[in-house]
Amino acid sequence: MKSTLKRTAGVLLLSTLTLVSGCAKKTDSVTSGGSTESSSIATPKRYELQSGVVTYEPMEIMGIKSVSTLYFDDYGRKEARETVTDSNIMGMKTHEKKVDITDGDYLISYEVEKIVNGKDETSKVATKTDMRKARQMAMKMVKEFDLEQMKRDFDYREEGSEEVAGVTGTKYSVSFNKERKEERVYGVLYKKISLKTQMAGMTIKAARIDENVSVPSIKFEVPAGYTIKEVDLEKEMARPGKSADE
Repeated sequence: MKSTLKRTAGVLLLSTLTLVSGCAKKTDSVTSGGSTESSSIATPKRYELQSGVVTYEPMEIMGIKSVSTLYFDDYGRKEARETVTDSNIMGMKTHEKKVDITDGDYLISYEVEKIVNGKDETSKVATKTDMRKARQMAMKMVKEFDLEQMKRDFDYREEGSEEVAGVTGTKYSVSFNKERKEERVYGVLYKKISLKTQMAGMTIKAARIDENVSVPSIKFEVPAGYTIKEVDLEKEMARPGKSADE
């Protein structure tokens, strides 16, 4: 459960960065497409591309190597991020492949593979987190807060442009700590897609982006044989120290 909450926090952080950089100024709706009509109408477009695949450069942090690929459709209303991680810590060798799906109102996470010291420990349980409250809060912020004031509060700065993965995006930086504005988060957005993020000594950077390609619908579905476990994000965050097995 802790890993699920961390990935959920990452989704919310990325949404905040997009909001602060002025990329969420209006809510778009469509009359067709998406997983369901109601979700498609209620959920704003996230990107300026209908579909795409973003392959990110491999990362290595404290002996943990990972590489991720982002698939999206319906202007980002449907997303799937596949992450493959390999680690060797204190004699424990682990190979994992995980998928996080954002589809309409929900964040769904599941393991494709988890091998620990040669033993298959893959869980066949997919967690399904209702993100409607978080999304409603974000939309309320867009309606009630002055984005220009938010930019000032986060010390948002335009940093020009930068080429990443063969395309030119907008470079920006923000500070989430008013007392330490020198501790900044830098990013590059291309058609509202995050192609590069630098924070706390960590860099997430795209190696390739394929625009408006056909993404198989199976990428946004939980495979057969998995049990779906509903997760109440508010309740889980209010239970410090608890794990998914408790």
